[in-house]
Amino acid sequence: MPSREKRASRSRPWRRVAWLSGAALALALSIVTVSLDAPLVLDLLAWTLITIVGGAVGWTLVVWLQRRLLWRVGRRLAFSYVLLGLLPFLLSLVLVIVAAYLLSGFFLGHLYREAAIGLHEELEAVSGFLLQPLEMGLLDPSALPAAQGGAALAYYRDGVRAGGDPRAPASFPAWLETDEATDGQPRRSRIPPLVVLPDGAATFAAVLRRGPSGVVAFYDPAARGLLERELSRRSDVWTLLRGPGETDGAGWTVQIGGGTQFMLQPLARTGGGEEREAFFESLNASSPLSIVSVEMAGPLHAFADGAPVSPPVSVSLAATQPIVFRHLFSASSQVDTLGWFFFGLATFLLFDVFIAATVMAMFMILGLSRAVNRLSAATGAVQAGDFSARIPVRRKDQLGALQRSFNEMAAGLERLIAERTARRALEQELEFAREVQKNLIPGQGLQVEGVEFATFFEPSAAIGGDYFDILELPGEWEGDRGRLGVVIADVAGHGLSAGLRMAMLKAGLLTLVEEGKPARQLLPALDGLVRKESDRVFVTASLSLIDVSTGVVEMTNAGHPPAYLLRNGEIEEILLSGSPLGALGADYGFRRFELRPGDVMVWLSDGFIEAADADGEVFGYERTIDSLKGSADSAMEVRDRILGDIRRYTEGVGAEDDLTLVVMRYQPEAATSETPVDQELLRAAGG
Repeated sequence: MPSREKRASRSRPWRRVAWLSGAALALALSIVTVSLDAPLVLDLLAWTLITIVGGAVGWTLVVWLQRRLLWRVGRRLAFSYVLLGLLPFLLSLVLVIVAAYLLSGFFLGHLYREAAIGLHEELEAVSGFLLQPLEMGLLDPSALPAAQGGAALAYYRDGVRAGGDPRAPASFPAWLETDEATDGQPRRSRIPPLVVLPDGAATFAAVLRRGPSGVVAFYDPAARGLLERELSRRSDVWTLLRGPGETDGAGWTVQIGGGTQFMLQPLARTGGGEEREAFFESLNASSPLSIVSVEMAGPLHAFADGAPVSPPVSVSLAATQPIVFRHLFSASSQVDTLGWFFFGLATFLLFDVFIAATVMAMFMILGLSRAVNRLSAATGAVQAGDFSARIPVRRKDQLGALQRSFNEMAAGLERLIAERTARRALEQELEFAREVQKNLIPGQGLQVEGVEFATFFEPSAAIGGDYFDILELPGEWEGDRGRLGVVIADVAGHGLSAGLRMAMLKAGLLTLVEEGKPARQLLPALDGLVRKESDRVFVTASLSLIDVSTGVVEMTNAGHPPAYLLRNGEIEEILLSGSPLGALGADYGFRRFELRPGDVMVWLSDGFIEAADADGEVFGYERTIDSLKGSADSAMEVRDRILGDIRRYTEGVGAEDDLTLVVMRYQPEAATSETPVDQELLRAAGG
């Protein structure tokens, strides 16, 4: 069986014959068409010939391009990219530019209308200001000024001009009194009518009448210049009035059904030349490209009776980009013909190119590489972070195996990313909690005159449940060196919940201490705070209030391990029975005693007592007391000795509970200032 290439080569001569036959038929039809005299038949045959020839040429060109340029799949994809990506973008950019130009033209019309309405309102204000003395008869109309600022004035009695500018009508122009325009819109929403003065100049006029008295105020071009220049000054937009059919001598006239004509003019159609450029320079807004627009100002009216004396005139407007950028954008009802023409043309081209690109994509991209596109789309989704993307596998060849491999890879990545995200979220949560707990625990920088502290805190997990704090409290009398509050607590459990309860405990304690509650009332108040928790929680705590000046200590205990007093080489265990905070009971141990110079107090958590070695034997209370024996010349020395013993005992075994230690050495100065403290009490304490 001959191959496809051989069959195609054999059919090419027949295709040439077919094309030659079609061309001969088209030539014959054209000859017959010319010889006929019937207009309808002539037009029909002409359009038929054009369609056949155009279709044949177009199809031939498409086939040639497909064979010469688009034979390779890579070229087809590149060509599709140009049609679907590059050309629509460029045409969209053109549309944006043209649309911005048109909107800017609408904005110029808005500025012009606002300037015209503002000028008319000023004329109305002048009329109202002068009408009151005229109405009251305080002044003779002939004695009133004929001009004020840029407004010419005329005064009327019983509808007859009694004074003022002679250019005003002899009779009061009542037609200007109406509050409604001819189209039924309120005056504030339309441009004031143009009035013609006797010298042919255009102006705006405002009238006001009460009883027999009336005032007419109109803009005076002889005093302030042409109305166009005044409007340009007010609106920052170059303004030029044009009569019907008046142009710059360039452009194209388009006539549509009904006799309506449109003048398509070039962009620089507003005229003005050097005067216009000087106007832009005065505004410090010169630019090589002007934005132009057209507004309809209506016909020119006779001053006396308002009769139209000319067809509607237009107002050509021009500005530059800096002027537009200085003002707010607003809508305009006027049409920039040339701008809309380019807008429609670009839109039409964009639509055609999009349709052509869509058709080509259907036949070239989807038809030739559907499976590859699915794989590419899934790869792009994974690259964008969507690891749930999967490819429906229907093929059983090598490409199908590649798709299945991709699905397995995506599933593995999704699982790894989910685990990594969860781990990262947990790490962030723990890091935040660690920072919170770190801020709750006092540092080593606390220095109080008369005492020396050494502390240690090591949580067994990321977030510990132990808490200690050293609070500086104000003294009870002037000259007193103040009091200290030493608290150590153990919240049941570990982790974030224990850390949050620890923060709550500290906040409550600070509040109670600042309120000045007595020592024996602090722990009961904290117990009530702990009981408000929805989940039952237990907290052991020991609170000691120390008067630095006298050495008096008031210690309250809620189920916490004992504290230790080191004095002259002897160790006293201060064991106070009590129920933990949040427990059923509310009985707390209390003791009041006095410190002597050189005494050392040690508070610790049960993590030291319950620390176990490799065999599981706990450190215990006896070893704790043995660790406290020895020199106590500084708080740091005592702390380091206890920590050294614990580390040697638990070597190779991780801590199962938090380790919290506070060591305080009481070392008041040899000579103290006199205070109201009982001197007998000091002597009894060895002071």
